[in-house]
Amino acid sequence: MRTLSILAAVAAFTSVPAYAEVTAQADNGFAVRHTVTVSTDPDATFAMLRTPAKWWDKDHSWTGNSENLYMDAQAGGCFCELIPNEATTESGAPQRTLRGSVQHMQIVYVDPGNMLRLSGALGPLQAEAVTGTMTISLKPIKGGTRLTFDYVIGGFMRTPMREMAGGVDAVVGAQASRLAMALGPLVGASDASMEPETVAPKPSDSADDAGSGASVSDLVTDLAPDETVSDGQAQEAPKPAPAKPAVTGAPKRSKPGTRPLTRPPRDKDESESGR
Repeated sequence: MRTLSILAAVAAFTSVPAYAEVTAQADNGFAVRHTVTVSTDPDATFAMLRTPAKWWDKDHSWTGNSENLYMDAQAGGCFCELIPNEATTESGAPQRTLRGSVQHMQIVYVDPGNMLRLSGALGPLQAEAVTGTMTISLKPIKGGTRLTFDYVIGGFMRTPMREMAGGVDAVVGAQASRLAMALGPLVGASDASMEPETVAPKPSDSADDAGSGASVSDLVTDLAPDETVSDGQAQEAPKPAPAKPAVTGAPKRSKPGTRPLTRPPRDKDESESGR
């Protein structure tokens, strides 16, 4: 059985756009961060993330075979590795039926397409009195997804923590790069594309809606009663003048050669007047 060596040298994947850093360091712990961009959407990225047998480096497994890795991506689930039972009798029959297993990490938080958080000490860190928390966040960007690996280690070790930070950083970076290669790296992602993708609001189909860019105050103004505004103060609209009473007398004659300005009122019917 091959054991994972944290201090082993890890080859860099130059074709994968990545950002790496030891973000914090102290006598009792440290934190590392790696960021890669891939050309798949967050859902497809998460589907690959939860299948470590397809991207985890076999050289950083206990059996030397990535196919033995599996992940039960739910809270309380296991990122584990099966240890096959190869013991046989002289005739070649299996000597024992039980298989071994080892837990790399335990899943503590799952939000498909957004975040996966695991708790555990990888490799030889498992033999020390330390705890580790790895948070893998996924953000949609232009052309794909940005993956960020944050691994925080704390506790007591027989080897000084500061001597381990570089090796752990290299191993986490190697796994992040292998995941990006399995998905298809997003090469040449600019700083602008590293920002989460935003969706512009769709224009309303209603003809009664206010025009684009209308503010809430504009809508309130549209709903207010019609008033005249003068010097910043609202004034009541003028009331309509009362109708003038109809003329009951004989119509005035116009001067010769001119037409009357108004039509003379029609005489009421005697039946209507009550006479």
